[in-house]
Amino acid sequence: MNKALRNPYTYLAFIVPTLVLYCLFFIYPVIVSFIYGFYQWDGISEKVFIGIDNFKRLIHDDVFLKSLGNNFYFMAFSLLVNIPLVFLIAIMVSKARRLRGFYKSAVFVPVVISTATVAILFGVLYNYESGMINQVLRMIGGESWAKEWLSDPHLAMLSILIANAWQNIGFFIVLCLAAILNIPKEIGEAAKIDGVNAWNETWKITLPLVRPVLFVMLLLTVSGTLKVLDIVQIMTNGGPFQSTEVMSTYALKIGFRSLELGYGSAIGVAMFILILIMTGILQRVSKSEEVQY
Repeated sequence: MNKALRNPYTYLAFIVPTLVLYCLFFIYPVIVSFIYGFYQWDGISEKVFIGIDNFKRLIHDDVFLKSLGNNFYFMAFSLLVNIPLVFLIAIMVSKARRLRGFYKSAVFVPVVISTATVAILFGVLYNYESGMINQVLRMIGGESWAKEWLSDPHLAMLSILIANAWQNIGFFIVLCLAAILNIPKEIGEAAKIDGVNAWNETWKITLPLVRPVLFVMLLLTVSGTLKVLDIVQIMTNGGPFQSTEVMSTYALKIGFRSLELGYGSAIGVAMFILILIMTGILQRVSKSEEVQY
């Protein structure tokens, strides 16, 4: 066994298949998308080179600009609501003396459920006639309180954001909780001896010490919200009246329904570049430093 581990070909046997799959399903599609973005093509006839016309079209495409705004809406909600909620719940679970393992498992369960299942589940909950949410609202305030959650342009995006948060928040809670529990107990005990209350301990000790993990959460949130697709596609398909359209759903419609593969590829390239820019800015603004306890 030791002789096999000292052989460099052993490591190559594990690395090469993974590298091939990575290049085949990530690098190659990105390169092809960049190339197709300079062509007008319906997937059947000959490709026609049109230069940067597809990218110029993005600037004047009202639907694309609206979908871009919806992606930023996703991002703002996740950064301003989800992450603070994650930190708060992680703090509460870390303070629990009993059933901590149960709480960790309970918040993580939605993560392992497929997005399609979550979307269908919330679609049932949001149903105007029989959905549990409207049934409860009718009991409280009558028929006027019932809402068309997924058919109202003013409520559809918020409804999707809540479903998306319910599914993904557990992963970040477990991640943040692991960082909090990794803080040496001696630090908290010393703070209590010095008379530090729970509020100051949370904001002046715990928060700075878990900052690198929060930064990782920030990066994952930004990249995830810019490429969100499945939950929007299943719950509303970008409707009603494109109020929930995001870049991914719009690229899918343009590329495979309108058969404008060149323009659809240009949208995908714009998404890729935007994610690179946003993550690059975050890495410069919020440099992750190793925490010394």
